[in-house]
Amino acid sequence: MVRFLHTADWQIGMKATHTGEKAKIVRQKRFETASRIAELAEEKDVDFVILAGDTFEDHNVGDVAVKRTVDILNRLDPIPVYILPGNHDPMVSGGVWDRASWKRIGSHVTLLREQREYLHGDDIALYACPLAQKQSTRDPTAWIPDREDDDRIRIGIAHGSLEIWPALNFPIPMDRPEQSGLDYLALGDWHGHLVSGRSAYSGTMEPTNFSENDPGNVLIVEIDEARAEPRIEAISVNLLDWVELEPEITTTDDVEILNRTIQDLGSLASVLLRISPDLRGCTDDRVLKHLETLRDEIRESALFLDWTDPVHQPVDGADQIPDGILYEIDDTLATILEGRIPEGPGHRFADRDPEVVRAARLLLHRIAGGRLT
Repeated sequence: MVRFLHTADWQIGMKATHTGEKAKIVRQKRFETASRIAELAEEKDVDFVILAGDTFEDHNVGDVAVKRTVDILNRLDPIPVYILPGNHDPMVSGGVWDRASWKRIGSHVTLLREQREYLHGDDIALYACPLAQKQSTRDPTAWIPDREDDDRIRIGIAHGSLEIWPALNFPIPMDRPEQSGLDYLALGDWHGHLVSGRSAYSGTMEPTNFSENDPGNVLIVEIDEARAEPRIEAISVNLLDWVELEPEITTTDDVEILNRTIQDLGSLASVLLRISPDLRGCTDDRVLKHLETLRDEIRESALFLDWTDPVHQPVDGADQIPDGILYEIDDTLATILEGRIPEGPGHRFADRDPEVVRAARLLLHRIAGGRLT
């Protein structure tokens, strides 16, 4: 029997420029949450920890951030930690893994540098699928050998896109565990928590934007023996909540409903809010004034507030754009905001600043005038 903690996509060093002057706080919280994960691993008495890619935002992360990460990982000693290079921090010469600041890491941490089998004791085999570049259409798990007569617990560790989505970047077959006889496939890349059979994404430990689906978790996984079904427990660890609201505002009652919705969130000291009111049906200046007062109150109490222009404000000439084109562009922008590379010509824009992509999508919805639902 084995019990381990699966986490991924720490994205240490992310700029968080889309949170303005609060970016420093957002970056700091990632270290605090990483420390919580170390404490949780000890509390749950796990046999080891898997960090399935994108520990760092990129190879340009500052040495201070690397040292702080190393300090947190070293607190896990003597619990073994297995770290996979992802597409943000691939295994390349001169990258973050070659830094002197990383060399301080303890011997309990194994950097999975190669595509090969790593042993944890005599009865657990880890199949590492490290990435050596940022983008590829190749399946990083294709090398994993068949089980044949192997009676060990077999765990794959990979970073890429399960073929649930039409993604180009490091595609992974849905049936990889069945093809290769894996008892569990620990995945990174998707920032939300998702379980698909024996494959699972833990998701990022702290949300990185407003569009992610169920982020902020780590997984505690138990496997009794080879071929047994894994038991997977998702545990929330995030310190910050990112909440997006698009209320329809026509009357003062609508403003009060929005107010109650926000009050139900509790303290806003750790909440990042994006509110995009739909004012198409509002013609009463008193309602607008009431809404502005509420906006000012929220701005005083929330950690961060992004109050956008109405998202369904029609633009002249928009009816000349076919719906199919609007939906295709919207899907492309949404895919990029989810941290994935879209199909088609849109893949060229996958490296754009998320704030720029978000602004483009907001403008698209304004042009569409409510046709995108």
